[in-house]
Amino acid sequence: MNNPDKPRDQQPQAGPPKNEPREMYNEISALVGTLAKTFGLKDSDAAAALESGALTLNFSADANGNRFVAATYGAKTARLYQGAVKHPEGTPDA
Repeated sequence: MNNPDKPRDQQPQAGPPKNEPREMYNEISALVGTLAKTFGLKDSDAAAALESGALTLNFSADANGNRFVAATYGAKTARLYQGAVKHPEGTPDA
């Protein structure tokens, strides 16, 4: 993966930089990755869909008071709980 002919600062990185100064970068990166997996997208496509409004997020709580993020992409929906993704009954996973 690393190219010895390129300076170190031009080498490809795996994951976020170790000392990422942006607030909540790792958490948002994990959310985008989860959305991509949930809807069968590449990470970059999930990020683009969020930026364009094609993929929407809303905060909610279920009947038991458990908080989740409701994600909608086209006709597909999912609830993202801490540690779990749930699709509406009768709909296949992405």
